Amino acid sequence: MFSKDPEKVTPVQHYRSFIHCLSILAAAALLSWSGCAGKASQPVPEDDIRSRSDRAFDDLQAQEQGRPAEPDSARTPPPSAPPAPGSTVAEEAVPIDTGGTPAWIDGQSRQFPPGRYLTGVGYGNERPAAEDKARAEIAKIFTSHIDSSNRTYQEIFESRTGGKSRSAESINFEEITRVSTQKVLSGVRIGRVYRDPSASPEYYALAVLDRIQAAEILRSRIVELDRQIEQLLSDSRNQTDKLTRIKLMRSCIEQHALRQAYNAELRIVERSGRGIPPPVNIAEIKTQFAGALLKDFLIALSVQGSRADEVRRALVEALNSKGFSVSEQISSASVLARGRVEIKPIPQSDADWKFVRWSAYFDLVDQNGGAVFGSVHKSGKSGHLTTAQAEDRAVRSIRQSLAAEISEDLSNYILRQSR
Repeated sequence: MFSKDPEKVTPVQHYRSFIHCLSILAAAALLSWSGCAGKASQPVPEDDIRSRSDRAFDDLQAQEQGRPAEPDSARTPPPSAPPAPGSTVAEEAVPIDTGGTPAWIDGQSRQFPPGRYLTGVGYGNERPAAEDKARAEIAKIFTSHIDSSNRTYQEIFESRTGGKSRSAESINFEEITRVSTQKVLSGVRIGRVYRDPSASPEYYALAVLDRIQAAEILRSRIVELDRQIEQLLSDSRNQTDKLTRIKLMRSCIEQHALRQAYNAELRIVERSGRGIPPPVNIAEIKTQFAGALLKDFLIALSVQGSRADEVRRALVEALNSKGFSVSEQISSASVLARGRVEIKPIPQSDADWKFVRWSAYFDLVDQNGGAVFGSVHKSGKSGHLTTAQAEDRAVRSIRQSLAAEISEDLSNYILRQSR
C-alpha cells in the first residue's frame, strides 16, 4: 500500500494511505463486533470504503489549503443504473428549465425522439396543472383509438349475429377502455418542465412514454388474453348446462373486446403500426355464442283464449325469425311463455266496417324454479270489412307487438343470468 521509495512519498499520499488503512480497519472491527453479537451483517463494499476514505482525504487537504470542507450534499453522487423495463419506480421531479423557449413546446424533442417515445405537451399557471395536462394529452391518443376500435368491434359483432345488439350493448366498453389504458399509461413520466415567469401560462411540461417498454407490457397482456380466450372456448364446448355455457361465451366476448383494446394500443406504440393478429376470430366466437344464446336455449309457448292456435303459430314463427328455438315439449324448455288472448267484436261497428278489440297477457317463467321474470301486456283495436277479417288483422297485430317485447325480455333475461 505504501511506496517502496520513501523519499518519493508526498504528505498527501501519506494522508491518503493512512486514511485508507483506518477505514479498512474500522470496517473490519465493525464486522467482527456484529458477528459477536450473533446478527448477520452485509460486508462493506471495497468501493464504498475507498469512497469514504477519499472524502476524508479531501477534507484534510481542504484544511491544509485553508478552505472549508465541501458538504456531503454538494458532492455529486455516482450515476445510478436505469430502471428495468416494467419496474415501478417513483417518478422524481425533473428540474425546471428557464431561458429561451425549448423546441419541444411546439415541435419535437431531441432528448425524446418520436421514434422511441410518445410525447404530450401540457401547460398551466401551476406546475402540477401543466404536468397533468401533458399526461392527459398522451391518454387522448389511446382513448380515441380504443373508442374507434370498440365501435368497429360492436358493429362487426352485431352485423354477424343477425342484428341482435343486446349482447354487444351488455359489454361495458367504458370499463374496457379504462382497464386497458391504465396499464400502458402507468409508464408515462414527465421528461421536461419549462417556466417563463413573464408569460401566461407560466409552466409547460413534456410527458413521455417509452415505446419499447410499453410494447413489451402490451404484448405480454395480449398473449395472456389469447390463452384465456382459447380456454373459455374449449370450456364452453364441453359444457352441457345451457346458462353456464352462455356465461362462458359472454366472458369470452368480453375478453376478446379487451384484447382488441390492447391490440389497438400496441399498434400505436409500435412504429410499424402492426399489432398481433388474434388466433381466434370473432366469427368463431359469434357462432358459438349464437348457438348457446338462441338455438340451445329452448322456449315453450302456451296460449289460451281466442284463436289461441293461430296466435301460438304466429308467435312461434316470429320468435324463430329472431333466432330463438321454440320447443313443442314444455318440459324440455328452459323458459315458458304462457299467456291468454282475448278478441271481442265492438258492437258499435257500422254496416260497412267491422271492428274488434284485442288484448294479450303473457308471463315469462323460468322453468328451473318457476319464477316469473317478465310480463307483457298489449291491447289494441283492429278493423276490416268483416268481423273475421278484423280478427285476422288482430292476430297479425298481436304477433308483431308481442314477438318484439317477448324477444327483448328473453334476451335480457338470458344475459342477466350469464353475468
